[in-house]
Amino acid sequence: MEERKKQPSPVMGSTRNTHRQPKYIDPMPRIVQVGDVAYAQNKNNTRIIAAHYYGGLREDTGEVTISYYGMSAIKITTPKGLELFFDPWKNPCDPSWGGIWYKMRMPMTHCDIGFVTHSHFDHNAYEMLDAGMIIRGLAGTYTFADVKITGLADKHIVETQSPVYTKEVLDVLYPFPNVDKEDIDNTIYLIETGGLRIVHWGDNRQNPPQDIWDKLTDIDIVILPVTDDGRMLTSEWADKIAAKMNAKIIIPTHYFIEGINIEGAGWDKTSEEYAKAHDNTFLDTPTISLNPDKVKGYNNHVMYFGNNVDFDLIQVDLAENGKINDIPEVKPVWEQYK
Repeated sequence: MEERKKQPSPVMGSTRNTHRQPKYIDPMPRIVQVGDVAYAQNKNNTRIIAAHYYGGLREDTGEVTISYYGMSAIKITTPKGLELFFDPWKNPCDPSWGGIWYKMRMPMTHCDIGFVTHSHFDHNAYEMLDAGMIIRGLAGTYTFADVKITGLADKHIVETQSPVYTKEVLDVLYPFPNVDKEDIDNTIYLIETGGLRIVHWGDNRQNPPQDIWDKLTDIDIVILPVTDDGRMLTSEWADKIAAKMNAKIIIPTHYFIEGINIEGAGWDKTSEEYAKAHDNTFLDTPTISLNPDKVKGYNNHVMYFGNNVDFDLIQVDLAENGKINDIPEVKPVWEQYK
């Protein structure tokens, strides 16, 4: 019988390539998760199994902790110790998005369940989560251990109504002729744990339909992408959204942080002026612990993390790293193949 020649793997060892690849070298090499990587698993999901059987990972502390990781990245730890992480960020791998946006990578971070509101690079760095489970774009209700999470499927913001980030500017930032920018998906997450109702807005549009508002009533904490230049939500829209939810506490996100964001790369302003315009608490720590008694009496009170993030910032000397200092021009997606 004639011996069959072993064909090269289409993934490893293959020299076949029917498409020209863009000539792009990432100056910040990273592990990129493509598809299922269960074969590389180096530990077991014992925490998930324990929470499944015992309803949590520790005795109930009566406190919900919220930790900030920059951009819209938030870790919520339930009273029984279940760690939920929302919207990890990274630099885009596709150079047509403008190359490097951040001076560093978000560090690998442990959580039990990772959630993503939408698939933009500043919200979907799955590979930076050491997670037992990943949930993207949940629609409906998921209950596990001592948490109930409702995913409300809606749409990404298109018109910021900011004098800086106009629709014309956004057309340059998102130069994709084959993408209907008014049809980008986003999931709003409602997290119920420890007697608190917490909303992670992602980058949702300002005016979702009424059936979504009907589910977002009497909110204790709302996490909103509001900045002083209105990169996603202007201060006026953030206030309208928070008021419609009857939110007790507003946590601003998606703003400029020294040591993480690059000047001129899309996030130039903090949320400091927004916080100052409200009853506020300027936090000096990246983690806060709250319960129903602690939030009682607040009304649209802003708790602002500022530059406090729950990891060590890695400082980069931009003068010695031209690949980061020189922000590539935003180009149409097809030009990368020339």
